[in-house]
Amino acid sequence: MSSQQTNITITINHLNSLLNGVILAQKRGIYSFEESGLLAEPVKVVSQFIKVHNENEERKKLEQVKLEQVN
Repeated sequence: MSSQQTNITITINHLNSLLNGVILAQKRGIYSFEESGLLAEPVKVVSQFIKVHNENEERKKLEQVKLEQVN
């Protein structure tokens, strides 16, 4: 039996779209209360991950602007 390694690239946009879809489905009552509870923690983790990523990107941009101003 051979195993194949698959490389999968997940971007912040993928995660953000998935998160927005889950939140919208919850608002529309698409899944049960129990299912909503199961999704609460993953949604929280992904939301925090996206927030930290965006903050890091913004910090990088600001540092780049400062470097360009010095030069």
